[in-house]
Amino acid sequence: MEQVNEDLKHEAFNKLFIAGEFVDPVKGGKMDSINPATGKVLHTFPCGTAEDIDKAIETAKKTFEEGSWPGLTATERAAKVNVMADLLEANLMMLARVESADVGKTTHDAKAAISGMVGEAKNWCALGKKLDEEQDKPVDDDSLPFEVVYRRDPIGVVGLITAWNYPINVAFRKIAPALIAGNCAVVKPSELGGLSVMFLAHLAKEAGIPSGALNIVMGDRDAGAKLTQSPDVKMVSFTGSSFTGSKVMESCSRNLSQCMLELGGKGGLVIFDDVDLDKAVETTMRGFLTNGGQICTAHTRLIVHDKIKDKVLEKLKAELEKLEFTKDPVQELTRGDHAWEEGKVPDVLQPVVCESQFNKIRSFINDAIEEGKVKVLTGRSLPELKQGEGYFIPPTVFYDVPENHDIWQKEIFGPVLAVRSFSTESEAIKEVNNSEFGLACTVMSSDPKKARQVAVKVRAGAVYCTSTGYGILFEFPNVQRGGFGKSGVGRELGLSGLHEYTELKSINFTGGFKQKECL
Repeated sequence: MEQVNEDLKHEAFNKLFIAGEFVDPVKGGKMDSINPATGKVLHTFPCGTAEDIDKAIETAKKTFEEGSWPGLTATERAAKVNVMADLLEANLMMLARVESADVGKTTHDAKAAISGMVGEAKNWCALGKKLDEEQDKPVDDDSLPFEVVYRRDPIGVVGLITAWNYPINVAFRKIAPALIAGNCAVVKPSELGGLSVMFLAHLAKEAGIPSGALNIVMGDRDAGAKLTQSPDVKMVSFTGSSFTGSKVMESCSRNLSQCMLELGGKGGLVIFDDVDLDKAVETTMRGFLTNGGQICTAHTRLIVHDKIKDKVLEKLKAELEKLEFTKDPVQELTRGDHAWEEGKVPDVLQPVVCESQFNKIRSFINDAIEEGKVKVLTGRSLPELKQGEGYFIPPTVFYDVPENHDIWQKEIFGPVLAVRSFSTESEAIKEVNNSEFGLACTVMSSDPKKARQVAVKVRAGAVYCTSTGYGILFEFPNVQRGGFGKSGVGRELGLSGLHEYTELKSINFTGGFKQKECL
C-alpha cells in the first residue's frame, strides 16, 4: 500500500477539476474512501456540493456557447481524446493499483479492464472521422421537391454520472463520445469508487482539452441530483441501479432533458443437457463471480436442464469450495476473475465495495436462509461486520428457488446465484424471460440451431449463443449495447453510441438553393 499512498498524493486525487483548474470545493467538504479489503480509510478526497456542480455547469455552458470546441471537426476533437487514451495507457499500472485499493478488485483485473478501455477509447476516436463523413449527407429520396441534408450537432452541456464497479471504464465510455461529438461535460464520479476517475482530469489537461470542455466534480448524491435537475444540462448519461435511474429520468423529465441510462440486470444462463459439464461449471462461475458479482451483465440466474442439474451443482460446489479470499487485492498481479481470458475461471475472491453493499447482500442471504423457502448449495448466514474487517462475502448458491422469490427477481449485485431447472425449450424461454430486467443472457448448447432458437426469443439487449461459454460478458467497441425493460434506455458503443450524444438536424435548401452553392 505504500506505493498507492504515494500515488494518491497527486493533485488530481485531491482537488475538483473545474474550468481547466484544480480547485477546492466551495464548502471545503471531504469524504473518505474505504479500502474494501480492510474496512479502513484509504484516502480522504474532496467532496463537492451543489454549488460546485453549478460552477462546473456554468463553465461548461460558457465554453460550449463560446463555440471553439464544438466548432472543431469531430476528427479534430477525437485527436485530443486520443492523446488522453495514450496517457491513460501510460499510467495504466498506477491507475490499476489505485482502482484495486479503492473498489477491491485485484490489480490483475483492474489492469485488464483499463487496458481494454484504452482500446475502446481508440475506437471512439476512429469514429470521429465517420461522424464527420455523415455531416451534410443528402437525404436519399427522389420524391423530395428540393435538396435536404442531415447534420448531427452536439447537444450542449451533458452530465455524466458514473458507477463504482468499473470506474474508469464507465467514465471514459461516456467522456469519449460526449467530447468527440462536440459537447461540454460535467462528470460526477461515484463517491463509493471514483478515485481513478478523478485522475482523468490530469489526462485531459495534459492532452489539451480546452478549459471548461471537461469538468470533474467528486461529490455526494446531492451533487449528482443537482446535475440531473439543472435546466442548463441538456442530457444526462447515468450508469447505476434501476431505482436511481428512474429518479434520474424523473429529474430529466422536468426540463425535458435527454437521458441515457445503463442500469441493472439479472442475467440468465440457460444450460442444455448436451454441453460439456466442466464448461458448464466454468461458465456458471464466470457468470456470477466476475468482479465479485458486481457487474450489471452478471449471470446470476442459472437455468439448467433437469437431466444435468444435480451433476452441475455437485461440480459447482466442489469448484467453489476451492476458492479463497484475497488477502490484499493490490498485490494480486496474476490472480483474479479472468473474465476476458479464454480457458480461465476465477481463482481468487474479492471483497464487495463497501459496508452498505455488504449489509444489503447479507440481508438477502440471511433472509432467504431464515425463510427456508430455498435450498442452500454453498454459503451461510453472515454475522454483522466487526470494525476493521473487510467486506468479504463467500459465493452463495441457492437452488430450487421459487420463481417469485427476491433471490430470483431482484438484482443483488454480489456473489449470489439462484438456480432453477427446465425440461423443454419453451420452459427455458419462460424462465429466462421471467424478469423485469433484460441486459445480458447466455444460451449454452452443443446444438447451434437450438441455441439460436432460444436466443431469438430471449428479451435482453445482448444474448450469447455458445457451446463452450467462452466470450460471455465480452463487449466489443463497435457492437452497441443496452437493455430491455428496467435495464436501461438508449444504447452505448459503436457509431449509434456516438449518435446518442448528438442531435439530428435537417437543412432544407429551397427557392432554388443547392448545398454546394452554400458551402
